[in-house]
Amino acid sequence: MIRARDVALYFLNKDKDQTLFTKKLVEKNGRTFYDGNARLNKYVHMAQNLYIAKTGEKLFEDDLYAYDNGAVAVDVQENYAVLLNRKSEPQLEAGIRDFLDRVYVILENASLDELIGLSHEDAEWESKHLFYSKCDQKMDSLARIEEYKEQYHDVLQVMERLEL
Repeated sequence: MIRARDVALYFLNKDKDQTLFTKKLVEKNGRTFYDGNARLNKYVHMAQNLYIAKTGEKLFEDDLYAYDNGAVAVDVQENYAVLLNRKSEPQLEAGIRDFLDRVYVILENASLDELIGLSHEDAEWESKHLFYSKCDQKMDSLARIEEYKEQYHDVLQVMERLEL
């Protein structure tokens, strides 16, 4: 199984002009962070949820955590600056690359606020984000398969019809 870092690197490589994933500092919900780091984590989060809705399985093995500004893959969040400087292409199956290309197209025009809003609409995030301890913030996205199938049904249909 792939890692969240692989998914993040794939998305970073898609941003050829480096306009989506930047180091611009922003403040939201009482936290200051790089907008690109948050954006990347929302892409990773949505990719995981959409993949679960589509296949009933996780896209990547890493856990997501319910932070104030949405779900976060800790390895991606903590290593954002390093990942920005890596240009290596992760080794992903053609079907996974096609799926991630579609996720990228669906999300690329969304604002950071919209992406955070999407992350906050995840019932698993909602059930975990108020906990103080990190271990209690760990999300169990597979427990929401049926909810995700319903929640993301229309998005998956649009993704299937995309011509890339």
